[in-house]
Amino acid sequence: MKVIDSIQDLYHWLDDGAPEPAAILGLDLTHRDAAFATVSLAGSFFLGCKMNEALIVLAYRQGAPAIAETGVLPPTLPAFGRGLYTVDDLYAGLGADGSFWETTPDHDGYRWFMKGPGEPKALGLVEMLSARLHDTVQEREVVALLEGRKVVAIMGGHDFARELDPADAAKGKPDVYWQCVEIAKTLAEADFLIISGGGPGLMEAANLGALLAGADAAKVAGVKAILKNHKFGSAEWRATALAARKLILCGADPAGQQQSLGIPTWFYGHEPPNMFASHHAKMFYNSLREDGLVTWANSGILYFEGNGGTVQEIFQDASQNYYPIPGTARTPMIFYNTNGYWDRPCDTLSKPGDTPMDKRKPLLPLVKQLAAEKSFLDAILVTTDPAEAVAFIVAAAAKAAPTKADIKLHNL
Repeated sequence: MKVIDSIQDLYHWLDDGAPEPAAILGLDLTHRDAAFATVSLAGSFFLGCKMNEALIVLAYRQGAPAIAETGVLPPTLPAFGRGLYTVDDLYAGLGADGSFWETTPDHDGYRWFMKGPGEPKALGLVEMLSARLHDTVQEREVVALLEGRKVVAIMGGHDFARELDPADAAKGKPDVYWQCVEIAKTLAEADFLIISGGGPGLMEAANLGALLAGADAAKVAGVKAILKNHKFGSAEWRATALAARKLILCGADPAGQQQSLGIPTWFYGHEPPNMFASHHAKMFYNSLREDGLVTWANSGILYFEGNGGTVQEIFQDASQNYYPIPGTARTPMIFYNTNGYWDRPCDTLSKPGDTPMDKRKPLLPLVKQLAAEKSFLDAILVTTDPAEAVAFIVAAAAKAAPTKADIKLHNL
């Protein structure tokens, strides 16, 4: 069904005689009754539109339901809002020094959906329906953005520091945050669209890399000097991100290769959306968000070190590859295996209270066994080399066969 979310598109549809049913989304149609008088509305839907009583009656008489905003979501976050969120949308009202997050639409969504970190509210039927309507509209906007694009998802921990600890640097350990930035920047410059979970840590690094597409070494160094190890969600964390964003964009909006997508969730609302994604599809329900991150990445997923959420995404992705659609290629799975993070021996487990906690995961043997059973070992790369990770993704994208994600993105 055709979706109409602008007045211009509405009048084109009406001028053509409304040749097919349409879903008319989030438009102000007050005082536009006469425009609908000569067309058939049968089978169409009015979703979250402002309408005079005469148009509502006309629509219902012709079999075109009008579904209004329920009024239970925060006013700043309508169920039938048009378009994805931007940083300016979610952080409207934020101070230049990163203060006043509590006055922003992002905080409105968090407090509406959650009691506190990890404590969801018990929602009633209308509240659940409203939240799911909101997320469904966001999902539709994501597909519109990604359709026809080469999409790479980058996953990793929300609590990963922006700066390498000096002691680790002295031991020669790699600066993984900035390796992630480098990979995302290189892929964006090769016309891949980067998506992430939209939060802090390595998700932030992924969207930052895309925003730096086309930037020279001096600008990258300037941004690196700004981004310090402030606790995510603090005013200082937000203020330094705003300063880095200002340095990169110089007042302009992200354009072309700088565009990327974050898909955060108010279920983890205490993990704020990062400032570097050009678009955010922020959702209430984490289950829909996680499914989207995995199933929209038609050109591969790169897994940096992470914990429960990242492990969940890995096995969702492995399941997609384990049960392919006939005629489709497997989605590349790239494990960034710094210090053997993903192939820890199974007989050396850490316990609560261990100091320091060794968070390496004994994951690769199981993933490789699944891949061996269903013949997709060639879709898996284990590496610690940014150039090798990029080359693997580029080579896979050059093959003709579509992936399962291409079906969901209407690319076939």
